[in-house]
Amino acid sequence: MHWTIDQILAFAPDPNTSKKGQGLASSRNWAVLESNGRAIWGECKSSGASYYKTAVDLKGPAFRCSCPSRKFPCKHALGLLLLSQTDTDSLKIVNEVPEEVQTWLDKRDLKSEKPKKTDEEQAKADAAKAKRFEKRLANMKNGIDDLETWLEDIIRTGLAASVMDRDAEFSNTPTYRDDGQTDLWRNFSMRMVDAQLPGIARKIREMALLHGSGSEWPAEILDALSELHLMAQGFRRLDQLPPDLYLDVLRVVGVTTKKDSLADLPAVKDDWMVLGQFERINIDHANVRRLWMFGKNTKRYALLLDYDYNNAGFGSNYPTGRIFRGELIFYPSAYPLRAIVKQVELTPMNLTYIDGYENIENFRESYASALGKNPWLQDFPVALSNVIPQKTEEGWFLVDQEGKAIPLFETELNGWKITALSGGRYIDVFGEWTGEQIRVLGLAASGRYIAL
Repeated sequence: MHWTIDQILAFAPDPNTSKKGQGLASSRNWAVLESNGRAIWGECKSSGASYYKTAVDLKGPAFRCSCPSRKFPCKHALGLLLLSQTDTDSLKIVNEVPEEVQTWLDKRDLKSEKPKKTDEEQAKADAAKAKRFEKRLANMKNGIDDLETWLEDIIRTGLAASVMDRDAEFSNTPTYRDDGQTDLWRNFSMRMVDAQLPGIARKIREMALLHGSGSEWPAEILDALSELHLMAQGFRRLDQLPPDLYLDVLRVVGVTTKKDSLADLPAVKDDWMVLGQFERINIDHANVRRLWMFGKNTKRYALLLDYDYNNAGFGSNYPTGRIFRGELIFYPSAYPLRAIVKQVELTPMNLTYIDGYENIENFRESYASALGKNPWLQDFPVALSNVIPQKTEEGWFLVDQEGKAIPLFETELNGWKITALSGGRYIDVFGEWTGEQIRVLGLAASGRYIAL
């Protein structure tokens, strides 16, 4: 597939990577440059004596590199894809693919092409799965009993009793408080793992990192404890919940819905506008990417959630600001947002506008309605029309034409960047609402869409 320069640069996680990637888009930086039509690969000189082995699967595209960078794609992968489109003569076309590249491509193919079971095999698999799940539910119930007792103990003894040496948190050597009890957070998170409640275990591990992280850490921990209590109460009432909310509760405590199980669900066809994406390293040291799309006709938001473990690469990439035509399948939910791609193709259309809320009050009402349907919603998509950034003593805010404001989840640099792009005028923005702040991922100004 042919990619334009703008399309390739849209894959960059930040402007710095984009700039460095362009600097590597020259054959003089590469000891090896080869392709078999399906993929391209090469060896890029590092700052030392070694070379980084980089590959791009053009079928995605998907990226792979041996460099230690946590950015995805890294500057080497970006430079390699740029070079493949701007200097095709430098690529040597070969039939023999390096073993590590072929292994990577084979693994990607296996993910997308799994053999189907016969009806008899499927029936046996379904019965075994139901039996395993029934056993897991019983184990999870025991874990929820322990969770509620643990929460009661914390509230009774107070947060001060939970303070610990943060530097020793989650080390291989158990830590002890002055009263001789084992580490409150680490040990109980392990208990939740044993109870097959990984979602709750992860929440407890994240809570441990809040200690001493700022002046508001007690309030933040109380909020997190409240969420755990809500999870426990939701699980207690599983049999009373509607089917979609039932699945939401199971997901929040850690029961995953496999993508294969969604194949028979109806797909939503539309022109999907890529509004923004955000990457971070989670508590399990995996690179997580949240990519937001918006249906031009259906007016539906869609979240594509992807994980990259051990630099294996994301399954596919979608440039922010572009429009894809195709079908998405949504996970069953009381408020469906997360989706998987059934079929999409890139169109020549670029995003130039955002269909956002007219004012901040309308957004708040919509968000409250969504929480009423699914109280466990995390980051929430929000597009706002006609807002302007303002800096005050309390920080950065977006202000609408009615004078209402919401806080920006931004660094000082990004706050000024949004201000510069607005040029002192009202702009349209898209971002993620964390419940307290908005993290801006893109904005429309002067007839063009800009990814942040």
